[in-house]
Amino acid sequence: MSSMQFSSRLFGAGILIGMALDIGSNFWLQDGIRVGPGALGLFEGAVSQPERIGAIVLVGLMSGFIALAMAGWLCSVTAARSAFWLALTYLGAKATAFGMGGMELASFQMMRSVGEAVIQAPGSQAQDLAEPMQLVVRSLRNGVHFPHMMVGGFSAFLLYLTLMRAGFIPRVLGALGVLASLSQMTGVFTGVLGHEVHLAFLAPLLLVHLTLALWVLILGFRDRGAAGAERQPA
Repeated sequence: MSSMQFSSRLFGAGILIGMALDIGSNFWLQDGIRVGPGALGLFEGAVSQPERIGAIVLVGLMSGFIALAMAGWLCSVTAARSAFWLALTYLGAKATAFGMGGMELASFQMMRSVGEAVIQAPGSQAQDLAEPMQLVVRSLRNGVHFPHMMVGGFSAFLLYLTLMRAGFIPRVLGALGVLASLSQMTGVFTGVLGHEVHLAFLAPLLLVHLTLALWVLILGFRDRGAAGAERQPA
């Protein structure tokens, strides 16, 4: 097995690990913060579970670092190809997403800090403070979360364009990835506008991303050589 094939399989494993980390954080760790109804239930959960808040931050950082490493590797293997500038733009989008993700993770730390102040207030004051403070924290989190997801969808769009342009994956899979990325950005944009996010728009990207990960993990990238070699007659 060539180093390119071995590295590309690591790339596929990276996609699966990143998906597992993000899904675990969004649907298990973050969902488990709330321990009761209303705003007080959210703040009490954040204060009483510092290890859960810490795990959310740690998992988010791990996912971000893996994504940056994968984007950097993709730049290195496309350096002599026509897809290099797409890969470089993909790296820039991932770096932007990493910064936005840090702001989103900070909102969970803020949730715990604000929760401590709310809970320590006298009974009636705590109840009065909980709702408006929850609105502030939730607005901060959503104000970063949905644009962060939009950048994530754009990153996926660039990824599939890069892989398709470099000839690393079949064009059908690349085209499906491009369409699924556009679908994801469309669904998330409703959240940016303050409306409900329709998960049906997000599901295609999850399925295509899973297919890409398994494809690359099993078969590796199709290596057709550098751009100059690709133009040589067969």
